[in-house]
Amino acid sequence: MPTTTKPSPAPNPAPEPSPPPGRGDGPGGPPVPFAVRHRHLVSVVALLLMALSGLIGRDVADRLSSGGIVPPGAESMRAEEVLRDRFGAGRPEMVLLVRTDAAGGPGGRGIGAPAAVAAGGAVERRLAADPGVERVLSTWSAGPGTGLRSRDGRSGLVLAWLRGGDHERGKTAERVVPGVTGRFGPLEVTAGGEAPTRVEVARQASRDARLSELVALPVTVTLLLLVFGSLPAAGLPVLVGVFAALGTTALLRGLTGLMEVSVYALNIGTALAFALAIDYSLFLVSRYREERARGVEDTAALRTALRTAGRAVAFSAGTVACSMAALLVFPHPLLRSLGFAGVAVTVMAAVGSLVVLPAVLALLGDRLDRLDVFARWRRPRAAAARSTEAAGCPDAAEGRPQADGSTTGTGTAPGEATSGTGVAGASDAADGTGRTGGTGAAGGTGRSGVSGAPRETGVAGSAAAGRGGWGRIALAVMRRPLATGVPVACLLVLLTVPFADVRFAMSDDRVLPASSAAGGVGAALREDFPGSPVGATTIALPGLDTRVPARAAELDRYARRVSAVDGVTRVDTATGTYARGRLVTGPSPSSARFLPRRSGPGGTYLSVAMAGEPGGPAGADRVGAIRAVPAPAPARVGGFDARVADVRGAIGDRLPLALTLVGVSMVVLVLGLTRRPVLALKALVLNTLSLCATFGALVFVFQQGHLKWLVGDFVTTGSLDVQIPVVTFCVAFGLSMDYECMLLSRMVEEHRAGADTVTAVARGLDRTARLFTWSAAILAVVMVALATSGLVFLKAVGVGLALAAVLDATVVRGLLVPAVMRLAGRANWWAPAWLRGKEDRTGPLVR
Repeated sequence: MPTTTKPSPAPNPAPEPSPPPGRGDGPGGPPVPFAVRHRHLVSVVALLLMALSGLIGRDVADRLSSGGIVPPGAESMRAEEVLRDRFGAGRPEMVLLVRTDAAGGPGGRGIGAPAAVAAGGAVERRLAADPGVERVLSTWSAGPGTGLRSRDGRSGLVLAWLRGGDHERGKTAERVVPGVTGRFGPLEVTAGGEAPTRVEVARQASRDARLSELVALPVTVTLLLLVFGSLPAAGLPVLVGVFAALGTTALLRGLTGLMEVSVYALNIGTALAFALAIDYSLFLVSRYREERARGVEDTAALRTALRTAGRAVAFSAGTVACSMAALLVFPHPLLRSLGFAGVAVTVMAAVGSLVVLPAVLALLGDRLDRLDVFARWRRPRAAAARSTEAAGCPDAAEGRPQADGSTTGTGTAPGEATSGTGVAGASDAADGTGRTGGTGAAGGTGRSGVSGAPRETGVAGSAAAGRGGWGRIALAVMRRPLATGVPVACLLVLLTVPFADVRFAMSDDRVLPASSAAGGVGAALREDFPGSPVGATTIALPGLDTRVPARAAELDRYARRVSAVDGVTRVDTATGTYARGRLVTGPSPSSARFLPRRSGPGGTYLSVAMAGEPGGPAGADRVGAIRAVPAPAPARVGGFDARVADVRGAIGDRLPLALTLVGVSMVVLVLGLTRRPVLALKALVLNTLSLCATFGALVFVFQQGHLKWLVGDFVTTGSLDVQIPVVTFCVAFGLSMDYECMLLSRMVEEHRAGADTVTAVARGLDRTARLFTWSAAILAVVMVALATSGLVFLKAVGVGLALAAVLDATVVRGLLVPAVMRLAGRANWWAPAWLRGKEDRTGPLVR
C-alpha cells in the first residue's frame, strides 16, 4: 500500500560554501529578497516608523472635520459669504429651540409670557457674550413675520451666526452649547443646527469607533486564529494592519494643515487597513506554507511566495489604490480626504505585506506554526486525511497546516506532473505526464494566439482537478455553465432593480439617531417652523442697488418670476412678499433686513420658501429651475437646497471621469498581471454587476426603509446620500479586484503549468477561494461592526461593503466566474503577440 510521508529537506552531507551576498541557492542562484536578507534591519526600521507615526498622529482626531461635503467655491457657499458680509444674514450655524409647557393662547401666552421672555433674554445674552459668536437673532428680538415662532406659540428659535471656518465654529459650538441648553425658568432649551450637528457627529463617530472595535475584536481574533492556524501567524495581519493604520494616521495629521480632512477618513481608513492586511497576509502566508510543506528551504520558500503571491499582492494593491485615487477627482473635501486616506492605507498595507511581513516570517522560521490554539479540533481532519491516504489516495497525504488552518496532502495524484509550485500539471493529459499533445506549456504558441494552450478535454476529464470543496463546486458549475450562470446573473440584476429608483440628496441632522438633541431640533424645524430662515433658499444679488427706482422695479419683476416657479410657495425681498407670480403685500418694517447693514456697495437678496422638506431631491431640482430664471444682476443662490444641488452637480460632472479612470486602470493592471485581455474585461464586467447589486440593496434598505430590524434603526428620508454610492463603489470595487487578482493569478499560473481551462479554473478556485472567502468573512465582521454605528453614513457604508465582499467572494467568484470562464473556453487565454510575456513564449512560469 503506498504511503506518503511529510516532506522534509534533504540533509546535506557536507557544509556548502556560503552564497555570495544577495544571492540565494548558491553562486549564480536567484537573489534573496532584500527584506529577507536584511530581516533584522527591516524589522527595527518598521518598529521605529510605527512609533514615529503614532507620535505624529496622536492628536489627529481633534483636527478632523465632520463637514467637507460642499465643494469649495460652490455657488451656494459664495452666496453665504455675500449674505453674511453685507446683510448679516444667511444660514445660521447654531439654532436653539426653546419650548415652554404653557399654552400659546391669550391666557398662557406661551413663549410670549413675561417669565419666558425674561428667561429667553438671559439665554440670548449668554450666547452673544461668547467671542466666537458673531450675531444672535431670537424670536423675541426679531419680531413677528420672521418665522421664528411656532404656529402653536409654545416654541421659538434663537439663531446664532458663528465666526471662523468649520473647525473654529465646531469648537465654538462645543464650548457654548453646555451653557445655553437645559432648563431656564419655564423654558427648555436644546441646541441644533449645522455646528452642533457636526459636534455630535464627531462624538458619535468616536463612540462608534470604540464600540465597533469591541464588537469586532473578539470575533476577528477568533477567525484569525482559525484561518492562520497559530498564534504567531494570526498576529501577522494585525502587525501589518497596525503598520498601515498608523502610517495613514500620520499622513492624515499632516493633511489637516493643508486641507479639510473628514472624520470619516479615519474610520474608513482604519477598517480598510486591517481588511487589506488580512487579504495580503493570508495570500502570502498561504503560499509560503505551501512551499515549506513541500520541503523547500525557508529562504527559497519566501522567494517563491514573493515572486508569485507577492506579485499578485502588488497588482492587487495597485487596483485598490487606483480605485481610491478616483475619489481625488471630486472637489468635495470629504471625498478627497477619503481618497488620500485610501491611497495611503493601500500603499502602507502593500509595503507592510511585501517588506515587513517577509522579514518577520524569516525571523520566525519554524516557530510560525507554534501555539495552535485550535490544534485539538484540527486533529480529526488530519486523521481523516491519513485514512484517505491509507485507502490508496496519495493526493490526500499527511495533513499539513494551511493558511486557513486546514490540512492538505503533499502527494501527487496519478497522472499529475509535480511542478515547482506544488501545483500539478493537467490531470487529464493524454500521456499521463501532465502535458498535452506532447508539447506541454512550452510547446509553441498554440492556436488563436494562445501560448502553449493545452487541449481542452472537458469537465469529465478534469475530475481530479478540484479535490477541495470549492474545486468540486467549480467542476459542478462548469458541467452546466448556462444552468448556473444565467440564474446567478438574473439574481444580481434583480438586486440591482431598486437602484433605478434612487433619489440622491445630502445628509443633514438625520444622519444622527432620532434621539439626539440635534436630530430633535431638526425634526422640530421641519414640522413647526416651515417659514423659518434656517431652511429657506436665498438669492443674493450683490450688484443690484434697490435705492435706484429703476433697479427696484427690476427686482419686483424678478421676484414675480421666481415666485411663479413650480414648488415655490413664497418670496420675500425688499419690495414685498410674492406668491404665484403676484405681489401679495408691499414692503413692511421687516423688509429692512433685505438692505445692506452699512453704507458701501448696494445689493439685496431674496428669501424663497419652497414646498417639502429642505434638502430633498425635489428642492435641489427647484434650485436648478430658480437658477434658470433670468436675473437683473448676477445672482448667487444659497441655502441648504442649493448646497444639495451643488454637491450633486459636482459629483455628476466628475463621475464620468472617475469611472473612466477606475475602469481603465483596472483593465491595465489586470492585463499587467495576466496578459489576457478577455480575463481583464471579464473582471471589469463581473465586478460592475456585483457592485450594481450592492447599490440596489442600499437603496432598498436605506432609501426605502426596509429591513431596519436587521441593520439597526435609522431615520428614513426617502433619499440616499449622494456620496454613499461613490465611496462604496471606490472601496468595494478595489476590494473586489483584490479578490479577482488572487484568483486570476493562480488560474493563470495553473494554465502556464500545462492545465486546460477546466483544470486551471477548478484548481485556481480551489487553492484561492478559501483565502478570499475567509478574508471576506473577516472583512464582513469588521464592516458589520462599523454598521452598528448610529451615523447613517457609516452604517450604510458598512452594510454596503460587507454585502459587496460576501456577494463577490461567494456568488460571483464561486459560481459566476467558473461559468463564464467555461463558456469562454480557450478565449480566456488569448493574447496578442505584443502582450505576451516571456513566460508565455518560453514555457511555464514555474517549473
